[in-house]
Amino acid sequence: MGSSKVPAARRTRSKTGCRTCRARHLKCDETPVACRNCSSTGRRCDGYDAQRLPPKLKAALKQPENQYLSPSSLGTGLDWAMTSDERRCLSYFQFHTVPTLLEFFDSALWQKLVLEMSRSEPPVYHAIVALSAIHQNSEENGMPLATPAPSAVNPWHQFAEDQLARSIKLINQRRTSQDPRLREVILVCCLLFVLADLLRGFYENAFLHLQSGLRILRDLQLTGPVANPTSRQSLVEQCIVAAFAHLDILAAHYDRVFPILRAHGQHIAHPPAAPTPFHTLPEARIAFDSLLSAAYEFSAPCMGMTEEQVVASYSVLQAQQHEVWWQMNQFTHSFRPFYTTTYHKLSPKEQRGADIINLNLISLPVCLQTCLLGKNYAAMAHYTSELETVCRLTEEIMSKFPERPSFTLEAGVLPPLYLSAILCVEYGVRWRAIELLRSWPHREGPFDSNWLASLAEEALRLDLHERCTAEPGFAEMSFVVNGVGGQVTASAMLQKLTRIRRQKIDMMLRTKRLESATLDDQWDPLNAVGPVKGMASWSCIRAFRARMSIPHA
Repeated sequence: MGSSKVPAARRTRSKTGCRTCRARHLKCDETPVACRNCSSTGRRCDGYDAQRLPPKLKAALKQPENQYLSPSSLGTGLDWAMTSDERRCLSYFQFHTVPTLLEFFDSALWQKLVLEMSRSEPPVYHAIVALSAIHQNSEENGMPLATPAPSAVNPWHQFAEDQLARSIKLINQRRTSQDPRLREVILVCCLLFVLADLLRGFYENAFLHLQSGLRILRDLQLTGPVANPTSRQSLVEQCIVAAFAHLDILAAHYDRVFPILRAHGQHIAHPPAAPTPFHTLPEARIAFDSLLSAAYEFSAPCMGMTEEQVVASYSVLQAQQHEVWWQMNQFTHSFRPFYTTTYHKLSPKEQRGADIINLNLISLPVCLQTCLLGKNYAAMAHYTSELETVCRLTEEIMSKFPERPSFTLEAGVLPPLYLSAILCVEYGVRWRAIELLRSWPHREGPFDSNWLASLAEEALRLDLHERCTAEPGFAEMSFVVNGVGGQVTASAMLQKLTRIRRQKIDMMLRTKRLESATLDDQWDPLNAVGPVKGMASWSCIRAFRARMSIPHA
């Protein structure tokens, strides 16, 4: 009888063992603290992951081209073990998160710096893995409203929490180090922590991290290396400063401690006294950020002010308003010739960036002038054309994206759209703005399209309900909704908004944020986001509450 070959025994790969054995695809003996596989061979055991990602779906993620790192370079040359879960997240970050963050404007921070640092700095590496896990989970669920929920109910967030804890631990271990790159590492990690918290709806933590990073930058002073970018390190710090400074601007609508850099006179580029046309989009964007900072610093505290509050401080507010108005006129005189004569020479991506600046140049004057009008609704009606233009330009911008980004650092279409959705006296324009907010679920820094749409829907529902109840025949009135399909009656609007409200209440009952509710209850839409310290001071909420109290003649 012939001898039969016995197949060679296969080594069992580790799925639950230490990080080092999993990276080596070996069966781990899972000895507490440090496994014998590692210690017996002189290797460092990197310990055990408390959390793992859910199994990967069969449909592989389509990876777009990325010129910054090749797929084969993932995990090569690292001085630490990379697990399969981390490789999965790093790949997603490289091929999806980074291109997403670059959809509005280019940035050396995402194009080069962060990816390079992830290969040499473990704290940055783990922070990237955490952000990527949160971003991937958000996208797979359709970018829903960011609400703080216990991590225990979401394995992706559990995994991210573990990665964030590793990053923070590694930073703390180097606190006393004299490493000249440590400050750069801390700032990049701080920025990644901010983005991870914003994506999860952890606004308090996000703004605390943002304050920490901004104070580090503020304390460098104008005489520090940030102010004199002559070295490679200083040039690197400049792109970090730019990202923090932009978030500093946007956060002014959420916490009055911002803007921190603006308050101390740092990094603000004022337009020249005699404006000249811009030559490049980056040049225009630097000046636009300066204008946006001044405009938000003035308008954010004014949104939702009562008439009494406006009257009490009118002389001071008017002087501030005139100063920002002058700066806006200076910028406009430099931007319009550039936009008109250079637009056709720009790349499609640069054209989208220029379109976003142009969109904000339509909405900012409306914001600046209406925030001191109080309840002068006749005066507000004067801006209907501009608010309708905001909707039209937004539709044009949306049509130019090959794939609309789900997450960006920059303000794009959300602040202008919310202004149209909450402020316009024409119901058709408000309806159109809400439809646009709902058609593109995404985040722009701290702005969440779902959250803004939810507030605008409830404000419009209350307006329509009041008028349908008080005014005979109003329910059958039709309103023109340009761009989304003809006309819609007041009753049809109200019915749809009531259904949406019911769905929100049902969701909150399922998540136990409400004990019981009916359609007649005075449900506060703020509950949808959950308890956030200082939420009542957010400008979008102050504008919402001011709109809720508007009486109709």
